[in-house]
Order: sequence, then C-alpha cells, then structure tokens
Amino acid sequence: MSVIFKAENHKYESLDPNERIDWISVTKFVGMFKQPFDPVKQSIKSSKNPRSKWYGMSPEDIQAQWAAEADRAVTAGSFYHDQRESDLTSIDTIQRSGVNIPIIKPVWEGGVKHAPDQKLTEGIYPEHFVYLKSAGICGQSDRVEVVKDSVDIIDYKTNKEIKKAGFTNWEGKVTKMLGPCEHLDDCNFNHYALQLSTYMYIILKHNPRYRPGKMWLHHIIFEKEGEDKFGNPINKKDTRGEPIVKTVVPYEVPYLKSEVIAMIDYVKTNKK
Repeated sequence: MSVIFKAENHKYESLDPNERIDWISVTKFVGMFKQPFDPVKQSIKSSKNPRSKWYGMSPEDIQAQWAAEADRAVTAGSFYHDQRESDLTSIDTIQRSGVNIPIIKPVWEGGVKHAPDQKLTEGIYPEHFVYLKSAGICGQSDRVEVVKDSVDIIDYKTNKEIKKAGFTNWEGKVTKMLGPCEHLDDCNFNHYALQLSTYMYIILKHNPRYRPGKMWLHHIIFEKEGEDKFGNPINKKDTRGEPIVKTVVPYEVPYLKSEVIAMIDYVKTNKK
C-alpha cells in the first residue's frame, strides 16, 4: 500500500517520503489531451452569438449557469457512487456465471484511502484504487470485476448527455483531441473511453496473466420534475431529498491501449 488518497484535499501521495512522485489522477491525465476550455472567453463569445441560447446574457450569468449545472451533475454523481459502493460493500459475495465471487472492499483509515495490492485475485472491486509508478498516474475506478482470466470495468456517469462526436463548426470542421489523440473527436464518450482504458492498462500491467474484458459506461438518468429555462434538468427527489434514478443506459467503450501507451510516452517526453 505505497500510495494514499486524502479525501479532504483530493490529493494522492506516496507513503514513502523518499519517493518524489508528483502523482497525477487518471482524470487529469486524460484532460491533458482535451482541447482547452476557457469559461471566461467562451462566455463572452456565447453572449454575443445570436445563434447561442446564451445570447444577450452577461458572461457572468452564463458562467453561473454552467457552474450550477456542473454542481448538479457532481452532487447527483456523488450520491449514486456512494449508493452503489454502499450496496456492494454491505455484502460479502456476488454471483457471476453461477459462482460466488468475493467483494474486495476498499481500505480506509480515517479520511485516508490506501491503495491495495495491485496484484488482483478473482473478485469484485468497488472504487478500486490503481496506480502506475513508472508513469506517476493513479486513480479510482468505480467498479472492477475480475472473473476467471478476464477484467471488466464499469464506470458510472451522471452527465446530462453522453456525446459521441466533437463540436462541428460552421465550416463543418470537427473538434479533435490533442497530441497522440488528435484522431479522436473531442467528446466526453472518448474522454471516458480513454479514462477506462487507462484503468485497464494499469491493471493489466500489474496482472499480465489476465486479459481485457468488457468496459462499460453506465449513464445514470434521473427522474425530472422539470427543466430550467436553459434546458438543464431539475432532478426529482424522494422523501429523503435524494434524486430518483429513472434508468441506466449502458455504453460499451473500446479498449484504447495504443492511445494510452502513446499518451504516457508523450507526457514523459514533454515533461518539464
């Protein structure tokens, strides 16, 4: 357990003080290859664009609306993640293909989460903590399932929508990602595919006897009691004040192993 995660500041650290590793999360790692987004510049641009739904609003109000929708998604996402983790960690086994598979529970001490042994045995791993020292990358996958010789990964997403194409401008040009990912559309489906692929790559580096199985996004759709004037959902809540899940839409994502290797090499080569 050489790496820890501190919940209070959302920071990853090495337990060994002699290890001078500036750990980067998988989410931030993938974010390095997205097109940069400047909310201030974009809000000014949107406020002046007659074709934009934000036309005529002040940039400050536009940014406030973006922040409110992001906060809604984060709040709903935290609820769903916590609920699923609680459901899994409240039991000892789960059945897969007629066989009882053990639930491997995360290791917490106070507000500190410890990375488990990266050599995995058959089991279901909720909020599995992975790391790769050679690249300085670590992260937590929502659900990893190791059954027989295969590794499956499931991640929960509560975004308003899953987009499979990048933004197309008036000239018909589609926005692409950066560096070794410039052949991929800059959209959240591809961002998530790279995120899950990075988890898979790290897991298989530590466990070469396993093979990559399926990787899935579970897009969580909540019941709506309405929408705000900008089309953002207002989640319906139960008597406990918690959002109500309407349905879960699965998306299978590809294992982009070559891209992950190229991304790691790119970061190492361009490290300042």
